[in-house]
Amino acid sequence: MAGNLYEKLMPATLQVYFKKTSTPFFGLLAILFLLLLYEGGIMNLQLTSRNSAEIMLQRLLWFIGFKNNLLLLLVYLVLLAWAFWSAKKQQMVDFKFVYFPYSVFESTLYALLLSVLAGQLTARTSIGISMLLQKSAGLPSAEVGARMMSALGAGIYEELLFRFVIISVLLFIFEKLSGAKRSVNVVFSLVISALLFSGFHYLGGREVMTLESFAFRFYAGMILGSLFVLRGIGIASYTHAIYNLLLVLR
Repeated sequence: MAGNLYEKLMPATLQVYFKKTSTPFFGLLAILFLLLLYEGGIMNLQLTSRNSAEIMLQRLLWFIGFKNNLLLLLVYLVLLAWAFWSAKKQQMVDFKFVYFPYSVFESTLYALLLSVLAGQLTARTSIGISMLLQKSAGLPSAEVGARMMSALGAGIYEELLFRFVIISVLLFIFEKLSGAKRSVNVVFSLVISALLFSGFHYLGGREVMTLESFAFRFYAGMILGSLFVLRGIGIASYTHAIYNLLLVLR
């Protein structure tokens, strides 16, 4: 009943756009552009630091026994090939090029909403919100560039790790073992992923944990996880990256 109402209210062209941009193939293909920007920026600025989620994924491959630094990119390309094969089976590869700028615009709106909504939820949870990242005004241009690359890296690798991998794995496990409704499994997966996402930022003593910052990141993780479930990895990744870029550039 709700599905029929949804189809009646939404124009057919918009339904097609939402459906095709939610596929893993479109999302991973869109992220490939961010990945090229990220790697190009790292090389151009001669940065040695990398996103922590990227390092975590790289070390996981090293632990398994694969120590080639290019292997992470190879794994990504294999995932992209799998996503293409899956989308082709479902006849979902014939999307329009204009969907890419549309999805960037959509993600920008979500990024703005993310700031407001996560902030309001945090404020209601505890004593108010303090900004998590320092403003970039007055910083040397090289440092601004480094922060921009960090913003892109977070949008790519943190979404791939905490949304694409962890939520997908948790959903698979819950659906196999719990016997609960999918909606219940989704909620538990989102909560666990958001808790891990928030706690991840304090690993290595990079930042002192506070209730406000942990709550903000938890709510941000819930919102990004919901975007992943509803709109796919591409929209979630661009939303995260654009949100971080807005913090750096304002």
